[in-house]
Amino acid sequence: MTIPHAGRFGFAVLALAALACGLPGGFGPIPVPGTPATPAVFLPSAWTPTPPPPTREIPLGLKEFDGGWVHICLPEGFVGGDVETLLQASASDFKSLGPYFTNVAEVIREEPDSFVLWAFDPVEGTSGVATGVSITREEMPSGTTAEELREAALSVMPSEMKVVDQGVTEVGGYKAVKLVLATNYGGQRAITVAYAILDGDRVWNVIYGTGADEFVARSPVWDQSIRTFWLGK
Repeated sequence: MTIPHAGRFGFAVLALAALACGLPGGFGPIPVPGTPATPAVFLPSAWTPTPPPPTREIPLGLKEFDGGWVHICLPEGFVGGDVETLLQASASDFKSLGPYFTNVAEVIREEPDSFVLWAFDPVEGTSGVATGVSITREEMPSGTTAEELREAALSVMPSEMKVVDQGVTEVGGYKAVKLVLATNYGGQRAITVAYAILDGDRVWNVIYGTGADEFVARSPVWDQSIRTFWLGK
């Protein structure tokens, strides 16, 4: 089955990961891609479903980010929010969020209808790679399966990314593709964990990115975060 635009999932992951891999602090132009490297990553031995919690209680240390129909909890220190509101911010507001968000805003402006939510950690990590979370949406033919989406995304995955692990799981009661990807730009290594969540003829892409040396510490928080994903007003 041919899935129109399915490759956008792979390219969205690349674009967002590349933004995090700029100059020190993640704030700068993207260097020429280097040879992908696989950092030490500790992954679960088997994929397990991640059903929604029985109630919508916000886990300790997290806060809810609202993107309209999309809701997710992220660490309390993260800044950002729904894309529509962020793009309406003034120049001074953009400056207050830092040059990293300014760079991201340029990407969002190119396809404002695709991006739903963006948030990031304003505290610079030791690796010089910014940590951010984004949610995008795209339309798919009704009946598209998670396996078809996974294969389509992998078929267009650029050489700058190495697939560390992959699988089909469940998020918020919906079937989802999960990819763990390693990226290396100019010696700066990043890990991206991307979920493509199938919702009828729509796919919600939840993409977490951070420096390779921070992945093990942040991974439990991301696992907790994705369990809070839900759709509805």
